[in-house]
Amino acid sequence: MGRKKSLSTALAALLLAAALSSCACAAGCACMGGEGAGISPAPYATAAPKGLAALAAAPSRSDLNTGFSPSDTHILLNGDSASVNGPGARIDGAVVTIEAGGTYVVSGTLFNGQIAVAADKNAKVHLVLNGASITNKTGAAVYASQCDKLVVTLASGTENALTDGGADYTYFIKAEEEPNAALFCKDDLTINGEGKLAVTAGFKNGVATKDDLLIVGGDISVNAADHALYGKDSMAVLGGTLRLAAGGDGIKTNTADDPALGWVLLSGGDIAIEAARDGVQADTALEITGGDVTVRAGGGADEAVSDEAAFKGLKSGGSLSITGGSVAVESSDDCLHASGDMLLAGGSSTLSSAKKAASCGGTLYVSGGGIKVKRSAEGLEGASVEIGGGNLEIASGDDAINAAGGVSEGGEALPCHVKISGGDIRFLAGGDGVDSNGDIFLSGGALYGFIASTPDNGAIDCDGAFTVSGGVLVCGGTGAGKTPAGSPAQSYVHFAGTLASGVEVKVQTNGAAVCAVTLPVECAYLLISAPGIEAGGRYELYAGTTLLGKVAAGAAGEFLGGEGKKN
Repeated sequence: MGRKKSLSTALAALLLAAALSSCACAAGCACMGGEGAGISPAPYATAAPKGLAALAAAPSRSDLNTGFSPSDTHILLNGDSASVNGPGARIDGAVVTIEAGGTYVVSGTLFNGQIAVAADKNAKVHLVLNGASITNKTGAAVYASQCDKLVVTLASGTENALTDGGADYTYFIKAEEEPNAALFCKDDLTINGEGKLAVTAGFKNGVATKDDLLIVGGDISVNAADHALYGKDSMAVLGGTLRLAAGGDGIKTNTADDPALGWVLLSGGDIAIEAARDGVQADTALEITGGDVTVRAGGGADEAVSDEAAFKGLKSGGSLSITGGSVAVESSDDCLHASGDMLLAGGSSTLSSAKKAASCGGTLYVSGGGIKVKRSAEGLEGASVEIGGGNLEIASGDDAINAAGGVSEGGEALPCHVKISGGDIRFLAGGDGVDSNGDIFLSGGALYGFIASTPDNGAIDCDGAFTVSGGVLVCGGTGAGKTPAGSPAQSYVHFAGTLASGVEVKVQTNGAAVCAVTLPVECAYLLISAPGIEAGGRYELYAGTTLLGKVAAGAAGEFLGGEGKKN
């Protein structure tokens, strides 16, 4: 691996845009994989990653229940006092305590009080906020100490607010630090409905539960001193509009010792997170299957911070997968990070990072969707990287795609390779382009890659074998470049010599165009491999109409120098 030098991320983004719009080929060109090329991405051949099984958060009937009627218990808040019409609740000063299962409809304003839930452990409590504003100057606005499940409905057409005690907040159970949120439930908590809820948590968390937290609807804004949404065992968002501002993490789970718990699922809704620390942190698994997710974490990609103070956009202590939806992440650390495997298989992801756009301790699989790395120190990194589909655009100050290897928790060496069997990949890098501490295999898809770096770096760099048996490869930049091992399936051409940035370079044979590309950076070489390039065939390199050189297509291990004029 070569010595790494950084490239201005702003310049990288600019040059990448040029690179992505510069490739063109003549009709029927086999090189570029466009219309008329007859080239289609190879199917994703890698087995399904372990530990990335789809998460499930199927809502029950009670989770979806938003209805209420005049026959339900109604609680009217009246400044410093409250009244109850119906069974199941009692009043003690400005504290209303719900003691039984059922539906409770709350309206009005409470200046300094609380809605408490202390029911049987099997009770399902349905709390309807029907134009309610509750402030507790010394604690939680809503505190459910016991029930089976608390379902909070935001009544359609209403605005509701919950505010905690801020600096004067006092734990009810100090030894357990409970409650620790403006809306706190010790058991399962669901929020649904079509109304609005504003949560202001000046002490610690906004909405928190010690079990499962499920959001299926509502227009919810949270401003929290620490975490905005905290579900100890799990957290799922199936719908609604969420605007989360957090001094800690935006969304967080905290159960790492049970692989069936500690997960986060985002499958619908419109979620916007501004977090001083991690945007989303899951202990065991994080999965995005739908919805619109926007995250700004740790101050964003422009924030210059130390390693200790850098925070990630979407983070999992186990696996992370994106199979649908729209994801936009800006982070001072990795945008996407998983300690285990990562799967990017659908939807669209737009990433801007002061460090790595996507990084995992296991294998990073890409099989579909759109991935645009607008800026990064490094683009995609895993112990191994396998790409079988999708559209990737990567701007990186260092490596664009990196298989770094490593060891498992048990001390065993992890596989280390880059395998590309499909997809459309385009990058501009300030270090190596595709960098593997092991092997690199290209068997399908299309890879267009350029680097602007020091001569010791290469668009393709690996410690092991570099094998091309299919697909399209167009790359160049600084250094001499690494040519692939011979393959009976497909050959390559390699032109050595200085090629100026902005020049349209054409490759042709016997007067027929094979490839045309406008170089986004100055190149010391250009390597092209594609179906239709035959070993031993003669190919010419033109800059405009000027002949730069001629080469023969390569065989195993050959380094091909040019004939004729060089510039």
